[in-house]
Amino acid sequence: CRPEAVIALLAATRTEAHYLLKTMRSVKSDGIYHFRGTLAGKQAALFLTRPGVHSREQVRRFLRLHRYDAIISCGSCASLTAELAHLQSVVIGSVVTPGEKWITIAAAGRKCVSVSHLIADDASKALLRETSGADILDMETYTLARIAAEHEFSAIPFYAVRVVDDLAGEEDYLKKEQMLREMTAGKPSGRPSWRDIVRLGIWDYAVIIWRRHRVRSEERRVGKECSLP
Repeated sequence: CRPEAVIALLAATRTEAHYLLKTMRSVKSDGIYHFRGTLAGKQAALFLTRPGVHSREQVRRFLRLHRYDAIISCGSCASLTAELAHLQSVVIGSVVTPGEKWITIAAAGRKCVSVSHLIADDASKALLRETSGADILDMETYTLARIAAEHEFSAIPFYAVRVVDDLAGEEDYLKKEQMLREMTAGKPSGRPSWRDIVRLGIWDYAVIIWRRHRVRSEERRVGKECSLP
């Protein structure tokens, strides 16, 4: 009897996978920590790649754990064009990273450029838009698409979907978001103290949390839709 097929989910952080993790449990198999549960009634396994994909080999080892019928890369992205709105879901059709060739993922979809570091300033985003022609920006899709294209995994359908988290022209907001991340990076709870919140600005903190909540909700909805046949 063949084992039941599983959907492979790849997300960068717990924040991006917040709602997905509510129906999953932490497990360890062959030395790989990941999460198992259900998504839209289907068996699913989720692996946190960390921003920029911390270890390609760990992603490969995760993809060897189960018999997958689909690999879905999900999370948030930045818009490089005024055509996209906040919280808009985006299917990625092709992806590139500076200096490399484009990888086609789907017959139709938006163009994505992946970089290895966080970009918040508008000038850098405008330059990426001009040089690549991409519509959105992230840190993981190109690396994951290359792994999914390897002979070992190429027979498994690969999808990349993103939710627009920030827009062109939101440099001040992104700097506040990065400041909050730096404040909480070394805290076991991952939460800022009241002193941190006052330093950041109570209103700015409230806006960041509100936006994070809406993005997570949309990511959960998109993830469920992508898991349906």
